Amino acid sequence: MAQRSVKSARRKRVHHAIFVPVRSGNTFEETVSRVAGAIKARLLSPGDQLPPERELARQLGVSRATLREALRVLVEAGYLEVRPGRAGGTFVARWPEEPREPRRAAIIERVRDQLPGLLDYRRAVEPTAAELAASRATEEDVRDLEMILQGMEGMEESFELYRASDARFHVGIARVARSPLILQAVIDVQTALTEILDLIIYHSRRVLEHSTEYHWRIFEAIRDHRPQDAFRFMRDHIAATENIIHGLVPEADWPGEEGK
Repeated sequence: MAQRSVKSARRKRVHHAIFVPVRSGNTFEETVSRVAGAIKARLLSPGDQLPPERELARQLGVSRATLREALRVLVEAGYLEVRPGRAGGTFVARWPEEPREPRRAAIIERVRDQLPGLLDYRRAVEPTAAELAASRATEEDVRDLEMILQGMEGMEESFELYRASDARFHVGIARVARSPLILQAVIDVQTALTEILDLIIYHSRRVLEHSTEYHWRIFEAIRDHRPQDAFRFMRDHIAATENIIHGLVPEADWPGEEGK
């Protein structure tokens, strides 16, 4: 019973981190994007239940009518399913499919022009999130982050599970930073980079193992309240990821490469 209560509390913290108020004038489109992005980035898993309609509408800052229509679109797209009955509700139905040829080439073509700016954005927000997390983490925060990393142990052969834990770890750090704007920035960048990060993590087992090593260094710095180390390890982790992206998408207009 106590374990179920702990899981429920952890699930609520995740929901509050993901479902923050929409900001644009087109609340319907952003609501669809916010919920779909959480699923595509694997911050939510198949079988996860969304918060009740009234609560989710309040968290997103939209009307129940807008939320209902957005969820209907995602049900029709196959990402959500509605289950009737006392134990029913709205549940995540599936994750996106693993990127394969020729879809991989299409993904690279679509995101190529956005990548330089997105990576700059990530470099600006995620190291700072780690730095703040190292200053502000509670014992409960540390346990949550450690549980995510422990769940990644030996998962290098399971692409979808590893990818889900990877995204949740980065967003979890931003939640621990206790800065709503930074949290939203990290969610935004993780969502925007989902497809390209999928390609990279799918790239090789060694990439996954190297990423795990960085994750533990970042975690230990947060656990031990070493903000400067947390900032540096996250920056180095992001730089290593960028190097792989540069090799994967050499034709992008990377800043500082003029004349090379």
